[in-house]
Amino acid sequence: MGSRNAVRTQTEAASPSLSIRKAETSDARPLAALMCQLGYPSREDEMTVRLRDILPRNDYLVAVAILEGQVVGVVAAMMGMYIEMNGRYGRVTALSVAEDHRGQGIGALLLAHAESWLRARGAAAGIVNCSTRRADAHRFYKREGYLVTGFRFRKPLKSFSF
Repeated sequence: MGSRNAVRTQTEAASPSLSIRKAETSDARPLAALMCQLGYPSREDEMTVRLRDILPRNDYLVAVAILEGQVVGVVAAMMGMYIEMNGRYGRVTALSVAEDHRGQGIGALLLAHAESWLRARGAAAGIVNCSTRRADAHRFYKREGYLVTGFRFRKPLKSFSF
């Protein structure tokens, strides 16, 4: 509970009109736009389907940053279990702030919100994957305390475009 209050205090310090809440299916349009800004083409109808599948899950978080009544950022995270050692980990699967709102601390607040959620569910560590082309994001994650510990490899198993 202390972590949640710390995130709320940080949010209020950044902007009294900024809040973070659980995403809703009605957020599909701005979330699709935020995914497009990350380089993942998404339509509103596709996002609606994704949100309907994800939001009821207890092991998955999708939270949005609201500024002046508008969705300006999103963070998604999920819990996982190690097989190679004891314990659970959390993975931040998406973090995006609208291009015209970057550099204002919103991403750090969203990340702190996700970390608090993961910690409350017993995650021993937080993991983030980030494309090699996102140098600004690499600096951001390092500044937030994340360490580079390896490489991610990807092989398409099904044909799709992105």
